[in-house]
Amino acid sequence: MKRSLRVVLLAATVFTPSLAMAQDAPAEEGGIKDIVVTARKTSETLSDAPVAVSVVTSEKINELGLNSIDDFAKQSTGISFSQAFGRTTDRPVIRGQSNVLAGVQAGVETGAAYFVDGVYYQGDIQGFDPQSIERVEVIKGPQSALYGRNTYAGAINYITKDPSKDLTISGRARAAEHDEYEIAGSVSGQLIPDVFGFRAGGRFYKYGGEYTNQLTGKKVGNEKTTSAYLTLQLEPSSDIKWRTRVNWQHDEDGPLAIFLQGAAANNCKPGYRSPRYRTASPFVPLAPAVLASTNTNQFFCGTIQPQPNNVRLNTDPLLINPVLGTRDGTAFDGIENKQVLVTSVLDWNLGGSGWMIHALGGWRKNYNYFGTDSDHSDAFAYFAGTAASTLNTEPAFANTNRDVQKDVSAELRLSTPEDKPIRAMIGGFYYKQNFETTDITFASGKGALALGTDGSQYATVENKAIFGLVEWDITDALSVTAELRHAKETKTLIDRATAASIFCAGESGRAATFGFAGTCRGAGSFSGTDPRITVNYTTPGGTLIYAVFATGRKPGGFNGTAGVTAETQYPGTQFVNYLPEKSKGGELGVKFDALDRRLRVNVTGFYNELTDYQLTTSIPNPAGTGAVTSIVSNAGKAQTKGLELEITAAPADNLLINLGLSYVDAKFTEGCDADEFILNSGGLRPNFDTRNPTAAGKALCDISGRKLPLGSPIIVNGSVSWSKELNSNGLEFFANSNFSYEDAKYIQVDNLAKTGDAFLLNARLGIKTANFSIAVFGRNLTDEDSIPLATRWFDLRYGAGTTGLPPAASVSFDGRPAQIETGTPRAFFATLRRGRTFGVEASVNF
Repeated sequence: MKRSLRVVLLAATVFTPSLAMAQDAPAEEGGIKDIVVTARKTSETLSDAPVAVSVVTSEKINELGLNSIDDFAKQSTGISFSQAFGRTTDRPVIRGQSNVLAGVQAGVETGAAYFVDGVYYQGDIQGFDPQSIERVEVIKGPQSALYGRNTYAGAINYITKDPSKDLTISGRARAAEHDEYEIAGSVSGQLIPDVFGFRAGGRFYKYGGEYTNQLTGKKVGNEKTTSAYLTLQLEPSSDIKWRTRVNWQHDEDGPLAIFLQGAAANNCKPGYRSPRYRTASPFVPLAPAVLASTNTNQFFCGTIQPQPNNVRLNTDPLLINPVLGTRDGTAFDGIENKQVLVTSVLDWNLGGSGWMIHALGGWRKNYNYFGTDSDHSDAFAYFAGTAASTLNTEPAFANTNRDVQKDVSAELRLSTPEDKPIRAMIGGFYYKQNFETTDITFASGKGALALGTDGSQYATVENKAIFGLVEWDITDALSVTAELRHAKETKTLIDRATAASIFCAGESGRAATFGFAGTCRGAGSFSGTDPRITVNYTTPGGTLIYAVFATGRKPGGFNGTAGVTAETQYPGTQFVNYLPEKSKGGELGVKFDALDRRLRVNVTGFYNELTDYQLTTSIPNPAGTGAVTSIVSNAGKAQTKGLELEITAAPADNLLINLGLSYVDAKFTEGCDADEFILNSGGLRPNFDTRNPTAAGKALCDISGRKLPLGSPIIVNGSVSWSKELNSNGLEFFANSNFSYEDAKYIQVDNLAKTGDAFLLNARLGIKTANFSIAVFGRNLTDEDSIPLATRWFDLRYGAGTTGLPPAASVSFDGRPAQIETGTPRAFFATLRRGRTFGVEASVNF
C-alpha cells in the first residue's frame, strides 16, 4: 500500500480510535467503568495500579472479533508481535527488548513470558480459545521480582473466565473468505448453588490458506485447531475459593507461508560472500549450482517487498530422476501440537482474618511435530552420499522433528491483610521442564526416531525462587512498595548430532541413552537477585503519579558441541555456557480521569539498560581450515527508552473512543558482530576473537548506535465503538472499527534490511439484542501487504563451491593474513501477511 494512503487513513482514524487497553465496555452513568486487574498479584483497578499494564477484556475480544495474541498485541501499547513462523516460535517484543535468536537458536528465550491464570506457561499460545478469556493483561517493564522466570521485558497474563452464577449457554459461529470457519460454545453454571460451579467449552477453527506453493500447487499457511476445556470452582465458604481448569488442544497447520528473497536481489556491501564467487563443487555432486550470477553484493539494504508468487517449498513428492523415481522433500510438513494444560489456583482467607494463602499449580504436556523445507526455496541439495544412497534420506536443511515437553510448576504465597497501612507477602516458586527432541525421517514417520539416536536432544530446566514484598502507606496519598526475588536456575543438556559429536552437561544418568561414555561437564546453574521498588502518590484531585526502579533477567544456556569446539580453538575461554541477559531501569507514570470520568489518560516514560546481551558470535578456526563455529555469547550492551500514551474517551453513553501511542528508542551501546565485519571488510573472516578485536577490527564489527532488531520504534493503535437503540425491545445497531500502525522493523543488528511499515484497518457492523448478535466484518481493509517479519538466511542454489577468488596469500587485514569468507550467499526468508478478508459472524447468549 502506498505510504500516502496510509498517512491519510491514519490521520482520518486518529480522531476516532480506540486502544484496547482501557475499559472497552460502554460508559455507564458516572463515566467510564473501571477494570479490575491483578498485574501486581492483588486485585486493584487499572486506574489505581501503579504499573504500566495494558488490558484487553472479553468485551473487547467479542466486540472487535479478536482471535489471538497477534490481535491482542495490535490493540496494546508497547508490544510488537509478528507471526514469523506461523503459529509457532512466539516472539513477543515489549518495549523494544528483542533478540533475533529467541525461539530460533535452542535455549534462547524472548524475555517476555506467558502466564495462564497466573501460572507460568512455557510455550506458544496463538491457538488459545479467545472465547474462554476474561481478559489479557500485558504488564510492561522488568517483572522478575514478582513474576520471575524470563520476564525481564514484561509478562503477558491470560485470565480465563470463572463459572457463572446462573446457567448460561453461549456460542459463536464465523465464516470468512479463504475457507475460514469457526464454531465455539460454552455452558456454565452451578452444580451446587454458590458452592460448586463449572464452565465447559470447546472450539473448532479452520483457515484454508491464501497463498499457493508454486512447486506443488497447494495452499500454504493453512491452520486448524480443535480444543476443549473444563473449569471447576469450589467455594465451600466465603473464605475459600479453589479453581481448577483442564484444557486440551490439537493444532494441525500446513506448510508455512514463507518465500525466499534470493541473493540475486542483494544490492549493497560488495564482497566475496556473494553469488559471483559461487559455483558447483566436484566434491559435493548432490549440491548442484542451478543458478549463476555476476552480482558481487553480499547483502540487501532497504525494505524487503512481499513476493506472494514466490513460495517455492520442497514438501510433496518431487521427481528427482526418471530412473530413481520420486521421494518426499521433507518427511513431515507443517506444525502439529497436541497439548494438555492443567492449572489450579487456591485462595484461602485464614479464618476470615485477612491473612491469605495463595497456591498456584500447573502441569503441561505438549507433543509438537514440526517440518519445513528450511532453505525456503526450490534448492534440493545433499552434502554427502550418492544419488542412490539418498533415496530415503531427507535433503540438507529439511528440518523435521518431534518435540515432547513436560512442565510442572508450583507457587505458594502468604500475604497479610490488605486493609492495614503496612502489608507484606512472602512466597516460593518451583518450575521443572523436561524437553526431548528427536528426528522425523522417512523411515520413522511422524513417530520419530528414538531418543539417543542422531539428531536427538534431551534437556531440563529447573527454577527455584523465594520472593516477597512489603508495601507501606506512608500517608493516605503516598505509598512505597519494595519487591525482591532470589532465584536459581539449573539447566542440563545432552545433545547428539552424530555418534562422534555428543555434548553432555548434567543428567549423567541419561548420558548412556545417547551413547555418551564420558563424564558430563556438570549442569549449568545461574542465580541472581532482582528488586523492584515503586513509589506512588495520589494528588487531592485523584491523579496517580508513580515511579518504578526494577531489574530483570532472562535465562542463560548452553552452546553444546559448538561451544566445546570454540573453547578448544581458544584455550582459556568460556564458550560452553552463555550468561543470563539482564535489564535495569525504571519508569515514571501518570494516570488520571477528567470530565466527570468521561476521559481517562495514562502516560508512561521508561528507560532500561541491557547488559550481557545475547548475540550470535562466529568463532573462526585459527588453523586456517575454513571452519567457523557459530555460538551464542554475551557480546553486547543496549539501552531502551521511550514513551507510552493511552487515552480513553466516552463522549456519549453509546460511544467509546480509545487511542494508544508508543515510541521506543532501543539501540546498542556496545557490541561486536562477526557478520558485520564480513560485510564491512568486503568478505573477510574476522581472524580474531570477536569479543576483543583489534582497533581496526573493532571499527568494522562495531554495532554501537544500531537499533535493536524486530521491534517497531513507533506503534499507534486504537478503535471506536458506537451503538444505537432501534426499538424498545432492546434491538441495537452497532458499528466499530480498530486499527494498528507499526513502523518498519530492522531484521538484523546491522540495520540494513527491514520490513515495511504496516497499517491495518478492520471494521464490523451488525445488530444485537441481549441474547444474540449478527455482524459482517472486514479485516485488513486497506489490503496491507508488507511482510510481518523476515530472517537472514542463505541461498543454496549457487552451489557448494567457489570460483574467481584471489590467491589466499594475497589477502590480508590489519597487516596479517586474512581468510576469505566462502560461506553460502546471504538471502532472506519472510512470511506473507494475510490480505483483505470479509466474513460474517453470529453469536448467541442465554
